Amino acid sequence: MGLGAPLKWLRQGWADLWRQPAASLFYGIAIAVTGAVILGVTARFPYLFAAAITGFLLVAPMLAAGLYELSRRYLAGEPVSLLDSMLAWRRNPSALVGFALLSILAGTAWQVASVVIVALFYKGPALTPMAMMIEILVNPQHYLLFFVYMCAGGLLAALVFGVSVVSMPMLIDRRCDLLTALGTSVNAVAENPLPLALWAVIIMLLTGLGFATALVGLILVMPWLGHASFHAYKDLVE
Repeated sequence: MGLGAPLKWLRQGWADLWRQPAASLFYGIAIAVTGAVILGVTARFPYLFAAAITGFLLVAPMLAAGLYELSRRYLAGEPVSLLDSMLAWRRNPSALVGFALLSILAGTAWQVASVVIVALFYKGPALTPMAMMIEILVNPQHYLLFFVYMCAGGLLAALVFGVSVVSMPMLIDRRCDLLTALGTSVNAVAENPLPLALWAVIIMLLTGLGFATALVGLILVMPWLGHASFHAYKDLVE
């Protein structure tokens, strides 16, 4: 794929978003509410708050299953309804449950790793989560913590992106097993490193914009990215 492919996927995802906006935005609202609940639960725990944000992003592909099904039906010319999209899991239940478990495992592993990193490298006083994050960013004595945290988070995020960028929409579209989908995703990244690196950056920036608007922006951003991700899969996999 060329470097312009991610922009094409965004255009296609935007078009799908407005085919049945009520159905797509339903998922956006559900994802935003889920994120708000996660952040609300961890708001009093500095060691978990930042990890909760990253962990939320790790399991986001699983939450977008209904959006993939909407786009699949649009492309196939099949009848489309919100209920149909919510039943997408019945198309390939065992593989999708396996993917869900892997996503939960990745999120849990990052929570544990985050707590360990902060416990080992944070030398300041106990603060509220937001104040602690600001302290880490502005205080030079915490730059090592910031570097280690970003490197560890980036490595895990890259790994999760590599195995999920194609696999989750593929499991919705085809009755294949989980290992085949994961392997196909890794192969797609290996054959298209630059376009998919750009795609990862776009996902990160748009998702960051959603968080910067107190999660309200996620109501629009997540359905847009979900639909676009399905079109990315269709272009990347024969």
